[in-house]
Amino acid sequence: MRTTTTDLAKKDTRMKHHRKALALLAGAVVCAGILAAPLAAHAQRKSPLADAPAIRKRVELRSTRFELGAGASSTIGQDFYHSVFVNVKLGFHITDWLSLSGFGGFALANIATGFRDQVIGSLDTGPSTDREPNKNDATQSLNKMTQMFGGQLELTPFTGKYSLFGKLFAHYDLYAFAGPGFVNLAAAGASPAPACTDKGTGQSCTVTGLKIGANFGVGVHSFINDFVALNLELRDMFVQNNSAGRDVNGDKKANLADLGWESNYIIGLNVMFLLPATPGISN
Repeated sequence: MRTTTTDLAKKDTRMKHHRKALALLAGAVVCAGILAAPLAAHAQRKSPLADAPAIRKRVELRSTRFELGAGASSTIGQDFYHSVFVNVKLGFHITDWLSLSGFGGFALANIATGFRDQVIGSLDTGPSTDREPNKNDATQSLNKMTQMFGGQLELTPFTGKYSLFGKLFAHYDLYAFAGPGFVNLAAAGASPAPACTDKGTGQSCTVTGLKIGANFGVGVHSFINDFVALNLELRDMFVQNNSAGRDVNGDKKANLADLGWESNYIIGLNVMFLLPATPGISN
């Protein structure tokens, strides 16, 4: 077969197209390499902020420090007697957000509530009945709190700094706590009713002694300086009690079966000292 001039021209044209296509492909590969090189280098380079703390040179007011202090507290929302305590508290901050502490409260006074006076004032002075005690019997079966103790695990998720009127600046933290709680109860009257027992025969008895329950609540520190803080706490001492000392379940006798779980809300303010006096500084 003879090759004509037209066939040679067509063949030459196809070769030119192939060479152009190869040149374009080679150019695309080179461009892709040029663009990918900086991206690969950026991916391999570690950010200078990687693994860095959120705040550098942060004053760690709690981490690995003891705190101890004292103050006063009072029950709120009690039915018959408000107890006013003097407090002591000791704790250790394992980290800046986790701590363990223990506290004790000792009653200085037990003040009759308005509700107690209203109830006693509405009763007669005659003989007690199954449905209603007289003034004397109702008074003799009441109890009051004399001591409270507890241990608690504290979690501090919120910390910060605040200012008052743009002049006074202070650090603060907010924390929640929970742990075991102990309340010691005593008869409120001078001539109390018999202590409550398992059986019981009368219409009233007095719940006394140490009761074990739960202790939980929230608190806040407001730091005056690096080692002194005001500590406000609102806690609930949740224990079994029958503060009226009366038949609750309707079996016509007052005994330990009439006890129920009761909340005892307590608000307190302590002055706390943190040791060592100089806090740590983060990196």
